[in-house]
Amino acid sequence: MTVLMAACGIDPAARSAFAARVRQLQRLGMPPHREGRADGPAYGLAELTAFATAVRLMAAFMVPSLAARYVIECWPRLAPALLAGAREALPVSYLARRPLGNETVIVIAPSALHDLGRQGRHDERYAGTLGDIAVVSPASAIDAARRMGGGVVLDTTAFMPKLVAGFVDAAIATEQDTMLELDLLRFATWD
Repeated sequence: MTVLMAACGIDPAARSAFAARVRQLQRLGMPPHREGRADGPAYGLAELTAFATAVRLMAAFMVPSLAARYVIECWPRLAPALLAGAREALPVSYLARRPLGNETVIVIAPSALHDLGRQGRHDERYAGTLGDIAVVSPASAIDAARRMGGGVVLDTTAFMPKLVAGFVDAAIATEQDTMLELDLLRFATWD
């Protein structure tokens, strides 16, 4: 919880409110956890990244049910941008093995946000159509947001380096462990 809070810029005094938000995301199926554990969900870097992404979307005034759906259903599109955003915290050996692009900004079209505002769409689980997603470089973010008619703009460099570094420190992960977790983040499929 501490690593997630630090990466998302949540004040430690807000721990109980943040924990309630995390429980709400869990009720919405976030993040899907790794199988094979009898003692409950196992949260690795991929799962913490899913939580952090949903929290950052909610910080941009996206409702929790919609944030959860974007993360779960659009993960293959989001994961490369999330990894690229963490570049400064990644092992050099990982970057040599798995080159990353410069696309670190996620732009989400407002169509789902508009639909959610319609009467009768305020239940906990939003089932409407998701808006388009563009994963772009920082230099292209403003143009992409204009083309899409506004929406939510998420800069992954604002939270991913702290999340990866915090995870490595908290897990006392070796470089091999870290590389495995990064691959699990990159290649996870949850829908």
